[in-house]
Amino acid sequence: MQANNSPVHIVVPTYNESENISILLDEIFGLDLNNIHVLIVDDNSPDNTADVAKFYAESNGFSVSILRRDRKSGLGTAYIEGFRQVILQLSQKEGFVVQMDADLSHDPKYILKMIEILNENDVAVGSRYYRGGGSNEEWGLYRKLLSECGNKLIRFVSGLKIKDCTSGFKVFRSQALKEICWDNIRCVGFGFQVEIAMQCQKNGFRIQEYPIIFNDRTAGDSKMSTAIIFEAILKITLARFSSFRLMRSFWGNS
Repeated sequence: MQANNSPVHIVVPTYNESENISILLDEIFGLDLNNIHVLIVDDNSPDNTADVAKFYAESNGFSVSILRRDRKSGLGTAYIEGFRQVILQLSQKEGFVVQMDADLSHDPKYILKMIEILNENDVAVGSRYYRGGGSNEEWGLYRKLLSECGNKLIRFVSGLKIKDCTSGFKVFRSQALKEICWDNIRCVGFGFQVEIAMQCQKNGFRIQEYPIIFNDRTAGDSKMSTAIIFEAILKITLARFSSFRLMRSFWGNS
């Protein structure tokens, strides 16, 4: 159950997701949740995702805010800007903050159970690799191997205990999110998910995975690639093991 009608803020970065965003909003606001709000962080999508979301939300009476950025600046920076805005809104309150993708790969139906987990935890992670989780059958063998091997390698170099260390589907207690040091986040892309998980583990947060089925997008183009995964591995390796100024400079400027 949603504790004490606590507000639920969902942060959704978008870039060219106009075909998916209305469906996602319908599914989110169809949940049995009170006091729910969505913040869309849009990177100036050429397909007018932000305008589509704004019109659809206003037409249906959904509580949706749009944070417009002037260019595509990376998933990590989008989440950081979104989280900071939500934290300001929750400065004197306790609530729950959800991070999820706009491409319908993360099914909103899991949010209810993930919030329940936070009765005894600080962070809930939607996990493909926890018992009962997985990916839908439309994923080919190559994509599954790329995902699983990349996750295992990043988990090894990062020292993370959770099984799905690259998951972008998480729910935080707002107080836990306030304790994360955003200035220490260096990855602007895929590796951002790992850095957040590393900070949660380092801060001693109570983290619990919840099994999800990761869906393949039905519209739009995927932003994932082998290059992105290897970039994340490199940066996470440097984040954990580097103590040299030269390496830190390279990491920050790459």
